[in-house]
Amino acid sequence: MLDKSFFTENSSCFNFTEAVVSVWFLGDIQPPSMCHVLISPKSLPYICVLLLVVILAVAIGLGAQYNCIGKFRCRSSFKCIQKSARCNGVFNCKEGEDEYGCVRLSGKKAVLQVFTSGSWRTVCSDDWKAEYGNTTCKHLGFSSYVSSGYLPVAAVEKQFKRHFVSLSHWLSADQVTSLHNATNLREECTSGNVIILKCLVCGTRASYGPRIVGGNASSPQQWPWQVSLQFHGLHLCGGSVITPRWIITAAHCVYDLYLPSSWSVQVGFVTRQDTQVHPYSVEKIIYHRNYKPKTMGNDIALMKLAAPLALNGHIEPICLPNFGEQFPEGKMCWISGWGATAEGGETSETMNYAGVPLISNTICNHRDVYGGIITPSMLCAGFLKGGVDTCQGDSGGPLACEDMSIWKLVGTTSFGVGCAEENKPGVYSRTTSFLDWIHEQMEVNLKSGY
Repeated sequence: MLDKSFFTENSSCFNFTEAVVSVWFLGDIQPPSMCHVLISPKSLPYICVLLLVVILAVAIGLGAQYNCIGKFRCRSSFKCIQKSARCNGVFNCKEGEDEYGCVRLSGKKAVLQVFTSGSWRTVCSDDWKAEYGNTTCKHLGFSSYVSSGYLPVAAVEKQFKRHFVSLSHWLSADQVTSLHNATNLREECTSGNVIILKCLVCGTRASYGPRIVGGNASSPQQWPWQVSLQFHGLHLCGGSVITPRWIITAAHCVYDLYLPSSWSVQVGFVTRQDTQVHPYSVEKIIYHRNYKPKTMGNDIALMKLAAPLALNGHIEPICLPNFGEQFPEGKMCWISGWGATAEGGETSETMNYAGVPLISNTICNHRDVYGGIITPSMLCAGFLKGGVDTCQGDSGGPLACEDMSIWKLVGTTSFGVGCAEENKPGVYSRTTSFLDWIHEQMEVNLKSGY
């Protein structure tokens, strides 16, 4: 990386030449002997330009390699590998990330797909055995398994029925090669059916006939996945239960407070004075390695609990959405938390909740709203007229949407301008943009045994 000080108006071509000579010395190539300056002063500007062109060309070349166009980029090193080398049972990346995230659930029905031979393929029911379900869930990072079933190919979304594969002899989740060796490529499913999978009972709650401003007080068991993240015993952020051991929250909540022993998690209560609730210790904190504090990009994090939660109706996980699942503009979803009920106010003693409609990124990026800072991995929800919003203390909490009586975590509270202001709706990290990352972290930790 070049320091921009090289190009200030006070710098000279000599500075530039020194930099190049320094680079020569760093390698094994010795620079030519320069006892006397044999270059005419008039030619110095041209040499400077030439050196600049060479350095920029090298930088562009390295950049193209790092972008890995058409290839898989190893996050742990400056290395690109062919897509066909991903999920083939060989660890090509330094930290082995090319052999994780090889399984996903797609579309509204949670159709099983695996990555093999360089592309994602939908799993046919041909040769499928029920015992394969447990292995598959472990590849998704779940320690549990509920059931697998069949779905007609005609009922699958178009984008998930272009390529097919069947699995056989897939019984060991501990051997990475098992997936690669178990796949048989197919042009179509002989059975006419594909596999749907369920790894965890989630997204359910008791039946009920608005950081929350303009909201209502919650009832027990209404939002059983909502947690309070407490730093040295003080409520700091919200979060969502996604498995008995994993909490999802915002990276900005933990970025500068990265010490698990300082945190505790409380869940299963509505009023903060409830003395019957005991805190759960945090074993590990993982925030997205590409989190950008200035732009709030990739504002997502995971907490692993030291012991699993006891699911009991008051405490239940919310479902993650599936890959490619869409939630339409205008759909009413729900926010909850103990955040302030007015901008600049104290956090609430009682959990509040509110309904907010989803807003398209096109509208949210309008110059009168957020003026182009909303990225595809972000999601807006709220009323442009203001009045209902998340606020301080709600960060990391859920944006939950109901779909066919199942609640799904569509977003995680990230940021906003003020609280409930006109043309400044809440901004959330879009869960579907981070499914690969979430499942990879869970899978790595499950296989590593920590």
